[in-house]
Amino acid sequence: MLTHAVTTSNRARLAAGRGFSMVELIAVLVIVGIMAAVGAPAISYAQGSRQRVACRQVARDLNYARERAVATGTRTWVVFNASTDIYTMLVEVPANPGRANAVALTDPATGKAFSQALNTGDFAGVDLVSVSSGTGSEVGFDWLGKPYDSTSTLLTSAATITLSAGQSVTVEPGTGLARYLP
Repeated sequence: MLTHAVTTSNRARLAAGRGFSMVELIAVLVIVGIMAAVGAPAISYAQGSRQRVACRQVARDLNYARERAVATGTRTWVVFNASTDIYTMLVEVPANPGRANAVALTDPATGKAFSQALNTGDFAGVDLVSVSSGTGSEVGFDWLGKPYDSTSTLLTSAATITLSAGQSVTVEPGTGLARYLP
């Protein structure tokens, strides 16, 4: 009886040390290859999706600034900083008007100063490449919704905010309407 137990024990030890068969290794490699082929386009799509969502967010925020200026009769500004990938919303103080005296607008959703950072969180990999708005990188809206550049001059041509991969948002000169056209 003892010899039978030793023989079974030796067989189990030998079987445990064998490793994987060639068929098992090939099956695993095929499965990994299929997963890589399916996953690569999904990752590429996710990056393009982030860029589109970021453009829509920029357009919504610009339109919010315009609507707020019309509703309150107070000039509202959106200031873009391409070097930090951040844009902020400012509002002029009625007692002390002018862009230079504008203060940070409180975001109604968070109760904090309105500021949006790109290239982080939901917008990871999305850069604020450039802003072309007359003479600067700001867009202001008056009580009629008309857009202005950083020198408080009415826009005569569309302002363009360009994000990664050539995605852009435009602000129309006459109406101030911000649009993202994919």
